[in-house]
Amino acid sequence: MPHVNPLLKFGMALKRPYVLAFLPILILLAYWSFGEPALIAIAVTLPILLAIIGHFSPGAIWMDSEKDALTGSILRDGLIDWIDRFAPLAAKSHREIGIIMLVIDDLDALENRFGRTMRDSVIEETANRIRVFLRDEDVVARISPGFAIGLKNVRSPETENLLQLARRLQSIFDEPFCEGPTRTYCSMSIGIASECHVKGAGGANIVAGAQRACELAAVSGPGSVRVYSEGLSSMRASEVDQARELSNALETGEIFAWFQPQLETGTQKVTGFEALARWEHPERGVVAPGGFLADIEKAGLSQRLAEVILKQSLTALTAWDTAGFNVPSISVNFSSDELRNPRLPDYVRWELDRHNIDPKRLVIEVLESVVAETSEDIISRTLNALSQIGCRIDLDDFGTGYTSFINIRRFNVGRIKIDRSLVCHLDKDKAQYQMVSALLAFSKKLGIGALAEGVETKEEVEALTKLECQEIQGYVAARPMPLGETLLWLEDVAPPIPASLILKSLN
Repeated sequence: MPHVNPLLKFGMALKRPYVLAFLPILILLAYWSFGEPALIAIAVTLPILLAIIGHFSPGAIWMDSEKDALTGSILRDGLIDWIDRFAPLAAKSHREIGIIMLVIDDLDALENRFGRTMRDSVIEETANRIRVFLRDEDVVARISPGFAIGLKNVRSPETENLLQLARRLQSIFDEPFCEGPTRTYCSMSIGIASECHVKGAGGANIVAGAQRACELAAVSGPGSVRVYSEGLSSMRASEVDQARELSNALETGEIFAWFQPQLETGTQKVTGFEALARWEHPERGVVAPGGFLADIEKAGLSQRLAEVILKQSLTALTAWDTAGFNVPSISVNFSSDELRNPRLPDYVRWELDRHNIDPKRLVIEVLESVVAETSEDIISRTLNALSQIGCRIDLDDFGTGYTSFINIRRFNVGRIKIDRSLVCHLDKDKAQYQMVSALLAFSKKLGIGALAEGVETKEEVEALTKLECQEIQGYVAARPMPLGETLLWLEDVAPPIPASLILKSLN
């Protein structure tokens, strides 16, 4: 802890509420002990002392600054004034000013889910938690949509310590936020900048640097931390802009779910649909997943994409039920990043309850590469928790990885989806035929289902029927289509039946 002038410490102590509460008693004691001269001396000197100390204390800056109405924190201009005032003083002690900028992840989604009151409560409580975390000499400012923390005495350079401090700061969100009976957990993304990171320094530049780093952190995924460097201003600008475009596309409905049917091989009866993301770009038209999924992952938006597709998939099930169509299930893909989220099972359960959907109608698709390559218990626990809810687990692109028997059981796999690369020309290629035959025998021995993906010809269907493959999916049945078109397609292939009979068949 850096040295603080004793007079300044005394003045700051006098201004604390619990000290001020005892001042009347101290004044009375002085009067009783030394009489009226002591009372006059205290009455004259104490205000002068507080004024002098207040002039040199951090409080003089933010007491005169405009305040945020909700949290009582200073605003951007007040923080810049604070930096410009104390940066020269810190430099004399070979220290510098550091800024930690933070934003609460998914704050808009929180408001949509729980309302404006909950949003305001989280913001206000965040400000209170930050103040408890800070030293007396530091300051907190409200810079929408988040906060900025001014650190008065940072050793130069001290990036590693700032990173450690940022990680400790994130721990203030370990406890849930409560508003009445509603409880929710939040996370924060953090950007860091100090004088050694910013050319030209100055309060405005340091704050702008921290904000730029925070923007990059926010689009990199919940809980990310980024340190500002001059390269962020140019090299990463396109990445940040692209991430912002994708985020806006998710929020405005440009990215949404299309659905491809799955059929029983022999009867051609609809057994379900798989939800597949599409981006209806205003300039590029409809973009398939291959054109933007990698950018979604790079921007840290995979979890948000999964939320959008899950909601739309459950909405589709409800629409099919209402129209009288018997669609037993909907399949939704989850990446390894999403499966590392320990709160995913609770979120899925909440959405199922909200849509009044039986959990067994939701199929979670996981790439075989995720199961084959991961040794992380967190993914195993997440999949087991989803299975315990009642959701079914599909192993996607099966045959392209090296999944062991143990992993099939460990991840509670209920069905394998044979990759299209093995199904292609199945009817003409003997090696392909034998490979698929072995995979189907494998699934039969384990007592799990099998579905062939990418089926495009009637000849491939006939070969799969001969091999006793239970289900198929591919262009031979239908291409992926938006929800409205699925209703027309179902009208042709599976005329509606009374909803009461559908619900009876599902129970």
